Amino acid sequence: MPKIGFGLRGTLATVAVGAALLASSSSYAQTLRTNILADPAMVDPITFSELIAGDVMEGIYEAFTGIDKDGNIVPELAESWEAHDDNLGWRFTLRQGVKFHSGRDFTAKDVKWTLEQLLLPGNKGGLNVQYLDAVVGSQDVKDGKTTDLAGVTIVDDHTIDVRFDKSDVLFPIYPIWFMDSGIVEEHGADWASKASAGTGPFKFVEWNRGQNVRLAAHDDYWGNGPFVEEVNFLIVPSDDTAISMYEAGELDLIYVDAQAGRRVLRDDRFKDELNLVPAAQIQYLGMNQTQYEPFKDVRVREAVCIALDRDAMVQGLFGGAAFPLYGQITEGVAGYNPNLKPIPYDPERAKALLAEAGYPNGEGLPPIKVTSTAPRKDQLAYFANQLKTVLGMPVEVEVVERGSHIKKMNAGEVPFFPWGWTAGYPDGLYFLSDVWYGPSVYNRSRWQNDQFDTLIDQSRTTADNDARYALYQEAEQILLNDWGTCPTTVRMQVSAVKPNVQDVHLTPFRFLPFNEVKIN
Repeated sequence: MPKIGFGLRGTLATVAVGAALLASSSSYAQTLRTNILADPAMVDPITFSELIAGDVMEGIYEAFTGIDKDGNIVPELAESWEAHDDNLGWRFTLRQGVKFHSGRDFTAKDVKWTLEQLLLPGNKGGLNVQYLDAVVGSQDVKDGKTTDLAGVTIVDDHTIDVRFDKSDVLFPIYPIWFMDSGIVEEHGADWASKASAGTGPFKFVEWNRGQNVRLAAHDDYWGNGPFVEEVNFLIVPSDDTAISMYEAGELDLIYVDAQAGRRVLRDDRFKDELNLVPAAQIQYLGMNQTQYEPFKDVRVREAVCIALDRDAMVQGLFGGAAFPLYGQITEGVAGYNPNLKPIPYDPERAKALLAEAGYPNGEGLPPIKVTSTAPRKDQLAYFANQLKTVLGMPVEVEVVERGSHIKKMNAGEVPFFPWGWTAGYPDGLYFLSDVWYGPSVYNRSRWQNDQFDTLIDQSRTTADNDARYALYQEAEQILLNDWGTCPTTVRMQVSAVKPNVQDVHLTPFRFLPFNEVKIN
C-alpha cells in the first residue's frame, strides 16, 4: 500500500548535540535515474533561489545542520553550536575530517569565505543572502565597502564565531550551503559549469541543458553512503511523460505533481510503489498592487479570493491529493496555526464586494492576465474561468517560460499569478519572512504592512519557541485580514519508487539527499 508520512519538526536547542554517523561506503551499484520538471535555474550555491535547483544541489552542498527522515534537526557540517551569553551570536564547532569534492579539507576558512561570497555585490547572491542580514558588517560587504565580513571570526580550523547586530535565534538551522574557498582560484569565475565545490555525498559532473544533470558519488564523503555510483536527473517537462518513462523502466524514481499523480493514484499497478507526503509548501494566488490598480482595494482582493472554490480545486485539479489552504504556514512546520478559519467559497459576497469597490459585475475592471508556467496551465484555466463567471473579471491566461517568469516575479513585474513557496528550513518564519516581509526580494506580490514587518523583526530575536510562534500567528492573521495573500491549496507530494530501489526518503521538504539509496 502507499506509504503516507508526516515529518515531525525538531526544535532548536541552544546547544546542539552530536550525532554518530556511519562511515562512507565505496561499494557502488548502478545509476539512480529520476526526473526534474525543467532545467535548474542555476547550479551554484551563491545565486541559488529556486526549487528545481535545490532538488539537484542538496546532494552536492551541505550546511551547519540538516534534517533527518523524520524531520528532526541534526548536525551536519557543525558538530555542535552554542549561543553567546548576550544572545548576539553563535560559536560553531565544525566537523573534522570532511573533504570537499576537490579533495581539500573543509575548515572555518571556507565558512567565512562562503558567507562573504554570498554578500559581495558583484556575485548576485540569491536566496541565502537574507540569512546574513543580522551578521555584523554584512551591509558593508553588500555595499562594496569591504570584502571582509567583520562579524565572522575564525577561532581555529574547526571553530568559528558569528556575531550579530541583533539576535537571530534561527541562524544555526538556515540552509546556507558552504563552498570550497579554493574553487575560484582553481577554475575561474565560471567554475560552476565545470567543477563541484561542495562536501555532499555527490559531486556535480555535467549539465546538458534540456536533457539531464549528472552527479557522481563523492568517494570521501564523511557521512553514510553513498551507495550508488551516480544520480542522473533527467529533465522531463511533462509529468505524464515521466510516468510513462517510469512504466517503461527508464526511470527508477519519479516525483510528480499531484495533478498528474492522479494517474498513478488511480492505477492499482502503482499501489505498492507510492509515497504520499503533504508538502511543506504554500500555494497562493499573487495579487500585485503595484501592477494592477484595482488590487489596491482590499475589497477586490477579498472578492477574488472568496470567488474560488478550494474544495472543487482539490478534487478537480488534484484528484483529492491536496488540501485547502487557509493560512501561510503549512501543517507540520513549526508555528502552524490549526485554528485558522476556513476561507469560504462565497460568490454572492464576492459580487457584492466588487460592486462596493466600484466594479459591478466586473464593469470598469481593466483587462488582466493570470500568468504562470506550463505545469500550472490547468490552474490558470480554472482561475480565469471562475473569475469571469463569478465576478465578470476580464481575465486571460498567459503561459510563460519558467526562468524568465521567476525573474519578472522577483522584479515585481507580474500582476496576477499562482505560485508556491517551499520551506527551506522547518520553521514558519521561512514562509512569512521570505514571501510576505516587505523588504524581502521574494515578496513577489509586493504586499507590505508595517505592523507585519515589525512582528517578523521581533520574532527573529525571540528565543522562546512558544512566544515566537505566537508572533508568527499574529503576523499571519494581519496578512490574512488584509487579503494580502490568497491561499489556495497544500498539495500532496506523489512519488513512485521501483521495488528494487531502497531507502528513498520523501519528507514534507521533498527528497532528502540520495546518499542512503541502494539499488538491488
